[in-house]
This record gives sequence, C-alpha cells and structure tokens, in this order.
Amino acid sequence: MHAARAIERGDYHSALLAEFMNESGELGQLARVLDSMANTINQRNTQLVLLNKVIPIGVSLSAEKDFNRLLESLVVEAQALTNADAGTLYLAEGDNLRFVILRNTSLNMKMGGASGEAIPFPPVRIRNEDGSENRANVASHSALTHQRINIADAYQADGFDFSGTKAFDQNTGYRSQSFLTIPLTNTQGGVIGILQLINAKDPKTGGIVPFKEDDVLEVLILLATAALDGYIREAALIHEIAQLKIEVNQARRQKQVDEITDSNFFRDLKSRAGEMRAKNKNE
Repeated sequence: MHAARAIERGDYHSALLAEFMNESGELGQLARVLDSMANTINQRNTQLVLLNKVIPIGVSLSAEKDFNRLLESLVVEAQALTNADAGTLYLAEGDNLRFVILRNTSLNMKMGGASGEAIPFPPVRIRNEDGSENRANVASHSALTHQRINIADAYQADGFDFSGTKAFDQNTGYRSQSFLTIPLTNTQGGVIGILQLINAKDPKTGGIVPFKEDDVLEVLILLATAALDGYIREAALIHEIAQLKIEVNQARRQKQVDEITDSNFFRDLKSRAGEMRAKNKNE
C-alpha cells in the first residue's frame, strides 16, 4: 500500500518493497513486477521532464547574453525545479566566494543580478588569511572538496559554522532549515561558483523537507554550468582581445614616434632648437 501511494506521488524507491522482493512466492513476484513497473514510470517521467522543461531551459541559458540575467535565471530555475524557497549563487574569485545572487521567496527578497540591489554580505573565504582551508563554512567546504552537501536541518548539522545563517534568521524572522550546496565546475575541473538552495518545500503541505537529488536536477546543473562557463570564457577572451588591441595601438604609436624622432628633419629641428636656446641664453 505504501509503495502504491509512493508511485502515485512520484517519490517511489525500491527500498519500499525490498523486504518482499526476495521472497519466492506470489508476493515476491508481485513485488518485483511492481518495482519494475514503478522504475519504468519514474524513468519515463524523468525523460518527459528533461524533454519538456530542463533542456529548453538549458538552451535559453546558453542563448542569454546578459550576464546578470544568466546568473539570476540559473538560481530561479533551480529553485523552481527543487521547490526551494530560497537560493544563493556565489562566484569564485581567487580565495573568495562572492555573493552575486540572493533570492528568498518568503521574504520577497531579490538581490544581485537584474534586480540592481547590491548584496551587503562580505565574500566567503575559501582559504583563511593564514592560507589554511576554510572548511567551517558549507559553501567554502563544497568549493574545496568539489562535493555536494545535503543538510536536512542547518541548526542540527555538525561540522559546519552556520552562525551567519542564524544571524540572518534572527534579523529577518526567517528559519533556514534544509540546504543543498552544489559546486559548479568548468570543463577543466575548476570550481567557478557555488549554488546553494535553501528550504525545499513539500508541494502538498508546504512544509520544509530535505532536498531530493535526481537526474533532472543533475542535467539542469550541467546545462547551467556549461552556459555560465561559456559566458565567463567568452568574456575573458573579449577582454584579452581588447587588451591586445590596446597594446598593439600603443606599440604602433611608439613606432610612429620613433620614426619621427629618428628622421633627419626631426634631428635638424632639434639641433636648431638647441642653437636658439643657447643663443637666447648668451644674450
């Protein structure tokens, strides 16, 4: 009965029938058939979601030419897919993770990105001032280890410092609970950012639940990271080309100056100017 209801809800997993599937009788056979059917349904549903929603999102992200809108769309779509109440995006800059997007639906809070509202929070250090790794913060820990971190309740989590989160909650009246922290890695394996989703909500009850990771989320992260990485590399290339043009122009101007100063006309003019200065000085 629990398995059948789980199939209806779309959250079935084989563990629900594990104790029956090893039986040799009709009950075991029924359990195995039901498990196979449920997994087939899940795979089909996943494929439909990928085809109808996630892949079009990936295409739109890749086509986005406004960097701020790209960053914001990444967070918005990840929130929608996981039914997360809040989301934060950091970009890696040296030894820091800089806040670039902060959204919270319950608090009607939109900072960074296309909102135009600056984020007042300082960057999260990946490494401390003495060079040691900052593994106390969940975002920097994820950046250092390249691992996703799924926390059911930040207030009950061991090993991480959530003092900043608790201070935010105290100031706003919010209650941060479930966290999913995801490193965004480029094609070279380097971390270019951290996506953090907060407070997954049960679609039916609205209650806060732990985050579920699935293939659909995985594909969205891959597509979004590819779009972000592509934009960063393109922007870097444009900057390099612009810098090269400046250097070429400077070299060209210097060459023109050298050609003028090395000419017989310029040397003769310079000699005459020297003679005139000497004559004026003697007079």
